[in-house]
Amino acid sequence: MQRKKKALWPQRRSTTQTRHKRCQICHDLDPRGHAGSTYNSEAENPLASLSVVLDLFSLAKTKDTREGGCRFCNVLIQALDALSPGWRESFQKAFMNLNEKGTINIEIDSEKWKGEMIEIYAGSASRAPWSTLGTAHHIPSNSGSDDTFNFARRCIQDCLTSPKHVNCRLPSKASASSPKRLLDVGRVTVPIRLIDTQGKAFEYAALSHCWGTGPTLTSTKSNWQKLASNIPFEVLPPLFQDAIVIVRQLGLRYIWIDSLCIIQDSVRDWETESAKMGAIYENSYVTLSATNSGDGNTRCLVDRQKPVRLIYENTTGKESMLRARKIKDHHPNVHEATPAKPFGRLVTRSWTLQEHVLSTRVLHYTESELLFECKTSFRCECRPSRKSYPTTPALIPKAVSKSSRSQSAVWDAWHRIVEEYSKRDLTVPNDKLPAISGIANKIKAATKSRYLAGLWEKNLASDLLWSTSLSTLPDAHYFALSNYRAPSYSWASLDTPVTYHSSEANEEEAFTPTITLLSSSTSVSGLNPLGAVSESSIELQGPIKHAILMCTQREGLWVYTLVIKGTNAITISHDCVLVEDKIATNSTTRAHLQMENVSEQKPGTTVRRAQCGDRPSDFKAPVLCLGVARYDGWISGLVLGASKTSEEAFERLGTFSAGTEPFQHAQTKEVILR
Repeated sequence: MQRKKKALWPQRRSTTQTRHKRCQICHDLDPRGHAGSTYNSEAENPLASLSVVLDLFSLAKTKDTREGGCRFCNVLIQALDALSPGWRESFQKAFMNLNEKGTINIEIDSEKWKGEMIEIYAGSASRAPWSTLGTAHHIPSNSGSDDTFNFARRCIQDCLTSPKHVNCRLPSKASASSPKRLLDVGRVTVPIRLIDTQGKAFEYAALSHCWGTGPTLTSTKSNWQKLASNIPFEVLPPLFQDAIVIVRQLGLRYIWIDSLCIIQDSVRDWETESAKMGAIYENSYVTLSATNSGDGNTRCLVDRQKPVRLIYENTTGKESMLRARKIKDHHPNVHEATPAKPFGRLVTRSWTLQEHVLSTRVLHYTESELLFECKTSFRCECRPSRKSYPTTPALIPKAVSKSSRSQSAVWDAWHRIVEEYSKRDLTVPNDKLPAISGIANKIKAATKSRYLAGLWEKNLASDLLWSTSLSTLPDAHYFALSNYRAPSYSWASLDTPVTYHSSEANEEEAFTPTITLLSSSTSVSGLNPLGAVSESSIELQGPIKHAILMCTQREGLWVYTLVIKGTNAITISHDCVLVEDKIATNSTTRAHLQMENVSEQKPGTTVRRAQCGDRPSDFKAPVLCLGVARYDGWISGLVLGASKTSEEAFERLGTFSAGTEPFQHAQTKEVILR
């Protein structure tokens, strides 16, 4: 009998018999072979990535693995149960990102877990339970660990020595302006004390922190001499103690802490030193940002949540150990050119924004890990590699570097900063302009423009067209302030988030101001020339149209509509809740409002911003519309009502946008805004 010859290679079984059908919910946590899979074509061995939407309702009903359920879905369920309790009852969807040889990231689409991600990864590359799953960088379990301090030192040293970090170079000691006082933390055996720098330059760290509502240690006229002699370590708030530990670990001797280095009950000292705060943070060796600390009693050197262990069982019943941890979505977005987003109590405070923007180097002590930013790059403990990412400290230097061609980059940077700043909270309302004066000083130096209480003369038309973001029922934030803080044409006159129109490149070219600044007057109320103001006004010349402003309530919200002759009704973007008011009979503004015979006009009335205690109601009253700029067949401008404090001035009520037709025959007039 003739024997059959053996094949040189084992024959493959038919793929139609062995092909595994992927789970329709999780796609077996495999980024390959899906209709939405993408591949990095630039790599020698292209790696796949996949973004899918998880149906959490279907996932919650998945059977256990032992009952025939998907073993990959079981991994997701374990992670969600451990790190996002309550997800089963949320009936939300989640976004899952899979990266070949990388981690699995899950983000639940819910306010409850906003900004949080669950990261699933293998314990080690050699024991990955399936081929596409990768490992993650180790994050130490305590922010005061040797590993974390080594990471901080490495980030700072790389910034100091890299030839690419040109923007991170501090001025020479001879030219650097020093704070008036510093805290000398010395060595463990030497007393901690406040020193007067006497104009000399020192290498120091700066602390960016929340004061909170409780008591904190401060310098006053009565205790300054005592603090200059000896401050026992145990007397310092816990956060200050941690800051001193960090400073010593970084090999420094001095730190600037605002509550101690400024005499808090001296108006002159506070105004002088607070005006220098931008330079103090910019010239510091590093800023220690206590991002997750709500007050001085909340430490920043703390234990972190440890990763949880997950069990994965393969088809043969063999168990493997995976890990999952909760991380914040803090990473920069290179494609959208957006910087890192540290999460914590600190990012809700107004003063700390300029501390972040102007610092040369920042260590952010967050809940989950340490982040590092400088004017060139970003690194964090979960992504420690050196790369040139967008950063907040780089925002102004990059804009200024482009200003040689056009100042639009600087104005755009200012608008983005004001938008973020207006979302934040102030303990002292009158600090609204002082708390951003350090940034304003940088903008002034770059543009040589006059500062008009939050606006810039060289960009006045665009700056005037800010608008509020009012999307909920009116509350205290959506009423005018009881006391004067800034002119009505400035965003600083309100406590509400504001936005600016973000123009495309072709719109910027078409943007044409229709106003001329005739005069301006601003009186500051302190020693900071870019700080608090006691009075400010501008006189403009531009196209004016008379209109009736109608107020009605729809679904619990007040809606304000303009009626201008020759056009359809226009819904305005109102600055806050508005109310009808009377005008003095001899008022110059009354004559302006009555110059044109407008139907349904109620004589002797105007509209003003409502204050707490006013009772809003429906109304119809005359207003002026000032065209500020034209672009793409549209005209945008301000809605104005008669001022209550000046018989010849008007105050801003909101903004409007309309077609140019109603303004074709508008009269050019002068108007004073306060």
